Amino acid sequence: MKTTILSKRLYARRTAGIISTALILGFVLYASVSAQEPPAVEPPVTPEADAQQLLDKAVAAAGAGDLEQAQLTYQLLLTTYPQSPLRDQVYFGLAQISRQQKNETDAVVQYQKILNEFPNSPLAERSRNEMAESFVDLGQYDNALPILQLERNQSPDPAARQVLTDRIVEVLLKKKDRVQAVTELLKKEWSREEEKRVIEDRVQELLDQSSRPDLEELIRQFPKGYPGDSALLKLADLYESAREYYEADREWRRFLSIYPKHRAASKVRGKIVAIKQLYLSRRALIGALLPLSGRLKPFGQQVLNGIRLAVDSMSDAVPEKFVGVVVKDTEGEAIALQVGLEELAREYRVSAIIGPMLSRQVAAAAPRADAYRIPLLTPTASEEWPRPWKYVLRNSITNRQQAREVAAYAVNVLNLKRFCILYSDDGYGLEMMRAFSEEAVKLGGEIIARSSYDPLATDFGPQIKYLKEVDLTKYGFLGPPTRQKGDIREYKPGFDAVFLPSDYDQAGLIAAQLAFYSIEGVTLLGTNGWNSQDLFRIGGKYIDGGIFVDGFFPGSTDPSVRFFVERYRNRYDEEPTLLAAQAYDAAGMILKALQQGAVTGEAVRDFVGRIQNFSGVTGSISSTPEGELSKRLYIIQVKDGKFVQIN
Repeated sequence: MKTTILSKRLYARRTAGIISTALILGFVLYASVSAQEPPAVEPPVTPEADAQQLLDKAVAAAGAGDLEQAQLTYQLLLTTYPQSPLRDQVYFGLAQISRQQKNETDAVVQYQKILNEFPNSPLAERSRNEMAESFVDLGQYDNALPILQLERNQSPDPAARQVLTDRIVEVLLKKKDRVQAVTELLKKEWSREEEKRVIEDRVQELLDQSSRPDLEELIRQFPKGYPGDSALLKLADLYESAREYYEADREWRRFLSIYPKHRAASKVRGKIVAIKQLYLSRRALIGALLPLSGRLKPFGQQVLNGIRLAVDSMSDAVPEKFVGVVVKDTEGEAIALQVGLEELAREYRVSAIIGPMLSRQVAAAAPRADAYRIPLLTPTASEEWPRPWKYVLRNSITNRQQAREVAAYAVNVLNLKRFCILYSDDGYGLEMMRAFSEEAVKLGGEIIARSSYDPLATDFGPQIKYLKEVDLTKYGFLGPPTRQKGDIREYKPGFDAVFLPSDYDQAGLIAAQLAFYSIEGVTLLGTNGWNSQDLFRIGGKYIDGGIFVDGFFPGSTDPSVRFFVERYRNRYDEEPTLLAAQAYDAAGMILKALQQGAVTGEAVRDFVGRIQNFSGVTGSISSTPEGELSKRLYIIQVKDGKFVQIN
């Protein structure tokens, strides 16, 4: 009994101890766990942070030279976060990568996105500058310049403005706009004389590289001061270097009239004296009376170009300082012509004079030329003289020459016999109509009908209808009606050709309207007024097959013509004209006379007055007893959009 009770007590104690121990251990464990930090929990990732991480990765890749990875990362950022405020940096990064890859067009697109979407971005100014440079690399200078100029004008930093001005000048020079480059250089700020001299030295450098038109434009923009004065001096020097002494003398005189007290005035006066001494040192002189200012200046310049080319062509065949050309401007008051002629005759004692250009001027100058016994050889005047003058010669095609040549070719070569004439109701049209009629009839041809039109007309329907009506009373007829045209009877012309002594524009219009009124299958004949590439544009297929005459044909296969055309193009950078070619031949005949020892005016007149079969670029030239220089004209056909010589 006692044992059982004792056993129970021992068991109870043992159990309590175990429980107590468990409780103690549990408390200790709890206390230990409670004393530790709670486990770390990563905060959720925000879109802004992720976008920034992508941006950082892209920038790092670009910095390491891995452009492909950088580009992909930038694109991932834009795709994942299309509204991210970091887009301006992304666009800029993509633009810079495009520039490194020489893809300037894509770079411009990215820069433009920054300026459109983030105009206040810290990257906006740099983007504009970089975009300007991309435009420069693309050769789009007109897009780059406004950006650079805006940046310069808005910059508060004087040093930055100077740098931008220099860059603007560089871009303008890439554009080959030296005039504007000079203008921009003058905008540079300076505070010391040394800085001013640097600018002026750079301006002078650009002037030295400028063309004649550039210099003329600078003179126009700065007519009373710097750098117009320097441009004018440079222009005169260019003329002198090219041995174009008339123009050099003209510009130096212009300089003195504008800047009489200029520091260079004394030197310029010396240049003018030297030019005159140079002329007088020549063994022989040729005068030129030409309009080199005013509305006729382009034509006078063509004549002068031809004269100079002839003299230059002879330079190898004659001794140095053998011949010179003294030029006088006939434009302006009528007295200019007489004063110029007097100077050439009395002061320079020229052996011959090329000019004047206009028939009325020839008539005015002829009595003095006869009195001084100096031949006037006009390369352009085409009207008939009111009276013969011994010392007046002509190396130009007359209206009668043209009418005679085209009529002779039509009758004798093409076997055409019946003609109609449509002509303008003015002096030229009347003269050509009468001359052609006379020549055609003389050769056995017949004039079926003539009709005139207003010189400004564009509708020639009434005149064409009149030709048809007259023709139907003679040789034309109406055929039977055709199924295609119903009751309309088809008109068959009874004449072989229509003579159109007009300019290219009216010739083209008339050709088309003749076809409209069923005048087809006839040959169209014309004069040198047709000689323009615009004839094809206006006349189209209707002018094809037409034939006209001219005194010069640049497309000729003649070696002398090809030589002249090539040299003219190389020197003057333009196509030679009839006026230039006739002046070239006129000078050539005078030079030939001088080479043969005919130095006086009388001797030159006698030589040219006896000349026969002179081989010129305007054909074979021979003198007639009447003082004319006759030549065989070029017969030219309009064929498949081209002019073709057929004689």
